[in-house]
Amino acid sequence: MPLYIDEAQARASLSMADVIDALRAAFLAQAEGQVKNAPRTRTSLLGKSLNVTAASDAGAGRYAVKLYGGGNYHIHLYDVERGLIGTFEADWLGQLRTGAANGLAASLMARKASRRVGLVGAGRQAVAQLLALDAVGLMDEISVFARRREQGEAFCAEMARQVGARLTLAPTAEAAVADADIVVTATTSATPVFDAKALKPGAHINAMGANSAARMEIDPALVDACAQLVTDDVDQARKEAAEFIALGADFNWARVRPLSEIVKAGSVTRGEPDITLYKSLGAGLEDLAIASLLYDRLT
Repeated sequence: MPLYIDEAQARASLSMADVIDALRAAFLAQAEGQVKNAPRTRTSLLGKSLNVTAASDAGAGRYAVKLYGGGNYHIHLYDVERGLIGTFEADWLGQLRTGAANGLAASLMARKASRRVGLVGAGRQAVAQLLALDAVGLMDEISVFARRREQGEAFCAEMARQVGARLTLAPTAEAAVADADIVVTATTSATPVFDAKALKPGAHINAMGANSAARMEIDPALVDACAQLVTDDVDQARKEAAEFIALGADFNWARVRPLSEIVKAGSVTRGEPDITLYKSLGAGLEDLAIASLLYDRLT
C-alpha cells in the first residue's frame, strides 16, 4: 500500500536543515550523472493550468512526478521495482524545497560575511526563503518590503516568532535592498521590482518569484552585469527565465551555470564587489529529493 502524506503531516515532519542537506546530496548526485531532471511542462485542462515536473535518481532507484495547478499540489514517488510507494500533498513541500534550494545557493554564492537580507515580497513563498537563510547562518537583519503595509506588518510579526533575526518594514523596495548583502525577490511581478542602482556592490540575489517567461523580477541589464549566474536547471531556464530570455539572441547562455556544478565545486569564484544571481525556477529533482527524504523519515 503506497504511503499517503497530507499537508499537516508534511509540515510536521521535516526541518529546513534536513531539506537543505537532502538537496545538496541530490544536486551533487546530478553533477555525478546519477540524477536526471525533466524541465517543467505546462498545459491547460478544464480551464486550469496543469504543471508537471519529474526527475529520476539511478542510485536510489527512484523517480518522482509532481503535478500541480488549480490549488492542488501532489508529488508521486516511485520505486523502480515496486512502483508507486508514496503520494504527498505538496503545497508546503514545494515552498520548503524552494527555500532550501535558495538557501543552499546563497551559502555557496554569497559573501561569507553576509548578514543583512533585503526581501521584496511578503507572501507565503517568502516564509521558507527566510527560514532557509536562517538555517544556513546568513541572516541577522531583515528589511522587508510589501506592497500592502498591513500584509508586511503581519508577515514581520509572524517571522519574528520563527527566526532570530531582527525584522523591519521598509517603505520601498529600493530601501529594502539598499544595504542588503543578500536580496530575495518573492513576487509574481511581470516587471522588475527594484531599481538596480539601489543595489550595493557585493550583493547576492536570490530571484525566486517569477518562474515563467511572462514574469520578471530583476532588470535584465542587472542580470547581464552579474559576475555569476546560476539556476537550478539551465534547460528549464531557457523556457522560463524571463530575465535571461529578455537579453535576446546575443545572450551567452554558457554564462548560466547549473546549481549542481556549484554544489560539486563547493562555491563560486567572486570578487568582493561582484554581484551574483541565483535564478530559482523550481525543479523536479528538488521534488524527488524532498519526497524521498519524507518517505524514508516516515517508513
